[in-house]
Amino acid sequence: MQPVVLTTERLTLDALAEADVDVMTSYCQDTVLKDAVPIPWPYEREHADGFINELAPQWWAEGSELTWAIRRTGDPLLLGVVGFNVKSAAIGYWLGAPHRGDGLMPEAVAVVVDWLQSAGHTELHWEAVVGNVASARVAEKVGFDYTGTAPALGRFRDDTRPLCWHAHRAADNGELADAALPWPF
Repeated sequence: MQPVVLTTERLTLDALAEADVDVMTSYCQDTVLKDAVPIPWPYEREHADGFINELAPQWWAEGSELTWAIRRTGDPLLLGVVGFNVKSAAIGYWLGAPHRGDGLMPEAVAVVVDWLQSAGHTELHWEAVVGNVASARVAEKVGFDYTGTAPALGRFRDDTRPLCWHAHRAADNGELADAALPWPF
């Protein structure tokens, strides 16, 4: 599978590139990301290089995980990332600290969710470490229904499965939307 380019009014979501390595390395020094995303810690340039130049292209080719770089249209600067794990149907995302608070992430996630659902991924899942209100607000804004608190689907860097908030979005929410719980923030 080849990377798919998605666009919104302000954003272009495309493949990560070699030019993103240093920017990603810089963003991933943020302890907010360390505590919320299962990235290696301390985060080194080699981690960004491997993710951008090896893992992300391999996952796209296999069709196992789809990863988009978030950029302002016409500007090559990496702002953040949206990823989708096909096996777990889980979507995840992060934004570099200088770009938070401008409504970019809901816009980026919405276009990815729309594309995923049009491509046949009708059941989507989201999770975030309990307390990650920023991520939860994005999920809520793009139509995910909160389903409760449970351990993470996957293991974090210390081999634990931290307690996470979970949500679901279906192309036809129907009964699931009726059974949704109030968001915990």
